[in-house]
Amino acid sequence: MTNAFGVRELEASVPVKAPSGFAIAFLNTYVREVGGDADGNLPMRYTVTQLAGLTLERDVTVRVDYHTLPNESAHLHICWEPDASLFPSFQGTLHADATGERTCTLHIAGTYEVPGGMAGQLFDNVIGVRIAHGSLEQLLEQFREAIENDYKKRMEYA
Repeated sequence: MTNAFGVRELEASVPVKAPSGFAIAFLNTYVREVGGDADGNLPMRYTVTQLAGLTLERDVTVRVDYHTLPNESAHLHICWEPDASLFPSFQGTLHADATGERTCTLHIAGTYEVPGGMAGQLFDNVIGVRIAHGSLEQLLEQFREAIENDYKKRMEYA
């Protein structure tokens, strides 16, 4: 949903075959270990191909920071900055809700400000939101695969 000021809210979820605490703890270190830097920044490329046969790609730098507050579960603040000003930046949170002893749902929710004034809002309504949502889903899928692979390896040696 976009408000009158051009700020769009996004969210996406994915089921994960690993405990929720493991998922968040793993992601807290994952970015630094797969090519990111010590500050938690990871360059990534997202591809969206569902738009009338066109392939759209964008490079972003994803940043994650671990946070926990009293009486709340741990979560990650997550944001990304695109490599070009034509695409919006995203700010949100990532958390894992337990769905069983060894399963959870990874959930990301946040906002981005639509660039480009009225023309940008029109583009966002037609195509941009699909790119943004596709980026969220692609990021969650990458995180799920990494979490599940690591958890499975650890359980083989337990």
